[in-house]
Amino acid sequence: MDVQVDLFATAKMLFARIDTLEYDLLFLDINMPDIDGITLGKKIAEIGAGTDIVFVSSNLDRVFDTFEAQPFGFVRKSNFMQDLSGVVERYVEQKIAGKDGTLVEFKENSGIFTLDADEIEYIECFRNMQIMHLSGGREKKIRLTMDVLESKLSAYDFIRIHKGYLVNCACIKRIDRESLTLKSSVVLPVGRSRHKAVLDAYLKYARIHGISFIG
Repeated sequence: MDVQVDLFATAKMLFARIDTLEYDLLFLDINMPDIDGITLGKKIAEIGAGTDIVFVSSNLDRVFDTFEAQPFGFVRKSNFMQDLSGVVERYVEQKIAGKDGTLVEFKENSGIFTLDADEIEYIECFRNMQIMHLSGGREKKIRLTMDVLESKLSAYDFIRIHKGYLVNCACIKRIDRESLTLKSSVVLPVGRSRHKAVLDAYLKYARIHGISFIG
């Protein structure tokens, strides 16, 4: 599988990038110069970045201190390669292979990242990039065209409701003639020429997933 790996020399450098780059898995050394790894892990858990954390340390007596950050695992420096291999294998089995095929790979000039399609509520066109609006109020900017994203995500029940919006059917609460309301209460415009296609696509999605309507 393709992965993108970034290296940060200090906790401060990583925390400065965590708002713009979404990581699946972070390996944090507990002993770092400005902020220790446990404190950083707690901060990341608090902001709800959706990132799993593995702590790396030779100080086994600090294992219990890491629990508040809810780590995915712990790698001992004294048994580094064996522990690392075990953690990565377990991560792939539990977090990736168990996603039931909803992980999508996106390739940009800056690199490659994977994202669970179920986490994407809708995508909005913004100037020369697109903004992915994710569950929990998170956002991720991506430099791919809306046409490319529509093609890639159509297999995951995404509908193009407007030239500037792509929506996850699972997040739709109500469809009106000129607008659409999401379960998060966000209201988005529906293109005039797209209304029938949007309605037909959602009704097809509803039939497949056993969603019934009253009235």
